[in-house]
Amino acid sequence: MAFIEWKEQYETGLLGYDAQHKTLVRLANRIHECLDSQAPGSDLELSSVFGAFLEMTRTHVRTEDELMAWHHHDPAFGHEEAHQNFIAGLEAISEPSVEGLSQRQRLGEILVKFKLHFETEDEQAFLSMLRHRNFPVAK
Repeated sequence: MAFIEWKEQYETGLLGYDAQHKTLVRLANRIHECLDSQAPGSDLELSSVFGAFLEMTRTHVRTEDELMAWHHHDPAFGHEEAHQNFIAGLEAISEPSVEGLSQRQRLGEILVKFKLHFETEDEQAFLSMLRHRNFPVAK
């Protein structure tokens, strides 16, 4: 069973946006598999997959922030701050261990946050808005 199961409720109908989400989910699932693996070479694969996940996250955050701005989505939901914090957490993975947690443990914690992000009320409201093209009107 995958760490994150793709759900229809994540679909918006915006092909590029949905493709980014699906890629992030696939990469998160692969990272989770690598974290559980003790196989030779799993650290090297983990590093490679993590690099791809970080770059796709940066791309996706830019896309989502642009969609929010373009459609005058109320930033009060805290998406922008959540994005900044998530990317900062990902970037900090490459730093030496902090608070007694290894890089693998910190990456595992970030994956849990990523998984939970899809289920938040704010994320579901934004996805629903995109899905229904129910964009707020500019003031």
